[in-house]
Amino acid sequence: MIHTGNLYADLSGYYDLFCAQVNYAEQCAFTKRVFDAFSDSGGDQYLDLACGTGAHIGIMQSYGFCATGLDNSAEMLEQATRRCPDATFILSDMSAFDGNESYDLISCFLYSIHYSHPVSRFKQTLKRAFEALKPGGVFVFNTVDIKGIGKPHLVRTQVDTHNSQLTFVSGWSYAGQGEVMDLHLSITQHDRANSEQRAWQDKHTMTAVNIEHLCSWLAETGFEVTLLEHDYSCLQPWAGHSFNLLVVAYKPR
Repeated sequence: MIHTGNLYADLSGYYDLFCAQVNYAEQCAFTKRVFDAFSDSGGDQYLDLACGTGAHIGIMQSYGFCATGLDNSAEMLEQATRRCPDATFILSDMSAFDGNESYDLISCFLYSIHYSHPVSRFKQTLKRAFEALKPGGVFVFNTVDIKGIGKPHLVRTQVDTHNSQLTFVSGWSYAGQGEVMDLHLSITQHDRANSEQRAWQDKHTMTAVNIEHLCSWLAETGFEVTLLEHDYSCLQPWAGHSFNLLVVAYKPR
């Protein structure tokens, strides 16, 4: 049977298994290097947008940050609260939260900023992040240029639990014009005990952007922008050729 709906809600307990190949430690080490290199706000308040089950939160706490996570899925935040009981969590859309110069560092990884759709909400998310940062704070996130989304590229992960096997498939698609790209998700669960199989399918409409427009929106918001290659092992300036980037947006003092 095919189930349609929000996979993040229905299968939030399996999310960490699906993301087993994500190197959260490397991403957090990179985030700390960005903070040390760019921020001069003088504090340790950290916010992770689209925090999911809180994998970044726990590691950033180990660096000494006072951490807050934001997500629009109550089920994901339940997992995050169990993982990091002493962190603060906010149930909200990224384009709607109110920070009021509360944070020194904001991050948004796994290309989650593209969930802010349409472009008006994407711009609103940038505005909310700017307003939530203290002067001298930084917002770091990764993004993909629409020119780099051609034929669908599927990522497949297979995980085993004690009584079932799950296959997780995800991939972007882009029609070649406009501001819409879609994230297609599917999960198949095979129960070993009774040979039953269940499947879930979901689609998320995301905002497709190009780097020139993104930099313009950030500058209009008030940020000073630095573009880096999508390499979490170092701070390497973007050479202008790749389509996956890391963005450091600094709020001037």
